[in-house]
Amino acid sequence: MKQPVDDEAIQPDNTLLLMQIMGDIQNRTYVELVRDVQSRVQNGIDNNEIPEGEAPVTHHFAPNVYMRQMDAKAGTLVVSKMHRTEHLNILLKGGVTVVTEKGIEYLKAPMILKSMPGTKRIGYFHEDSSWVTVHPTEQTNVDEIEKEVIVPEDEVDLFLKSIGYESKEFKLCHGGQ
Repeated sequence: MKQPVDDEAIQPDNTLLLMQIMGDIQNRTYVELVRDVQSRVQNGIDNNEIPEGEAPVTHHFAPNVYMRQMDAKAGTLVVSKMHRTEHLNILLKGGVTVVTEKGIEYLKAPMILKSMPGTKRIGYFHEDSSWVTVHPTEQTNVDEIEKEVIVPEDEVDLFLKSIGYESKEFKLCHGGQ
């Protein structure tokens, strides 16, 4: 995650940053694209070329429900983990541009989204934002919940194959508003 100072936050209608981050998208699948972005961001952090941002997480529990709330400052870039399950997401406040297989979309709070198994996103937060992921589970231990709902990086290809995922070439398109 990268977190510049507030006045560096890019406006939602400017997708130049995401296009620069994604690099050459020609003849690549979305999964290849996201892995490359994730690797380049992590290498930049490891080499002290970009600062690692902070996105504090708060855990909420109710019977058979786990909610993970991430609060991101404006200018934060996040590459999500891949999830095994269908689940809900709530954008409580703020605005974020997300890159998914469907293209680039600007999301503005408040809103609720459904994620399908195998979803992995690249998100750039334009405003201080709060994103909640809601998982059905009987677990109350966060480590156990993550084992249940998160696909480890080294198992992504096998998982995608197991759910019948058809890898398609990424097409840059702009959705949403």
